Amino acid sequence: MQVAAPPSLLNQAPKPRIVQYRNKRYSVRLEPIYWQTLEVLADRERIRLGRFVAELAENYEGPNFSSYLRVFCMLEGEQALARETLGPTHHGLLDVVTNCPNPGLILSRYRTVIAYNSAFGEWLGPADVAVVGAELTTLVQVRTRRSLTDVWQDLVDGREPKADAKLLYVAPGRVNAAQATILALRSQAYQEFYAVMWLSPQARRVGPSGSNAPPPPLSD
Repeated sequence: MQVAAPPSLLNQAPKPRIVQYRNKRYSVRLEPIYWQTLEVLADRERIRLGRFVAELAENYEGPNFSSYLRVFCMLEGEQALARETLGPTHHGLLDVVTNCPNPGLILSRYRTVIAYNSAFGEWLGPADVAVVGAELTTLVQVRTRRSLTDVWQDLVDGREPKADAKLLYVAPGRVNAAQATILALRSQAYQEFYAVMWLSPQARRVGPSGSNAPPPPLSD
């Protein structure tokens, strides 16, 4: 069966725009839907689009700024949806995780990190990659009793409400370990899946004289 595209998606050819902030010009080529998202986000921050784009550009060091803006808009959309996941009578999922003192993060159905709280940032420490937008296993080593793929599919399909895991983050001079619980959450209104991962950190291990310590094995 062929699915017809909504009318709003039929005219989404990339359009170049030039935005300016403090006498610096940024030429960006994006589809209209991304321009609309950026304008909404800038309006939410009560700043002009040029300043909003300029502030994003200042924190970006990669080769393709347009692709970065597309991913940024998609993640913002995921976060907005996560705010509503628990329904109007509960606190938004994003607020619950952000304000919790325990290390935690929100994952999409594809194990992409949508958001994390300051306690998780403190556990992780300085990271060489961006945390939001990263696939979980590119960020930390994850050990579950069965294969992570099988465990995750059970969570997504509703066969299991939660799963236990062991996490390991290895960086020069330190190895961070934690026990973790993954909770499956679903939005009845939006038919979407999210997972919240809560950590119980173990002692941080540092190699002698700041050298790389070999990571301890993750036992089952």
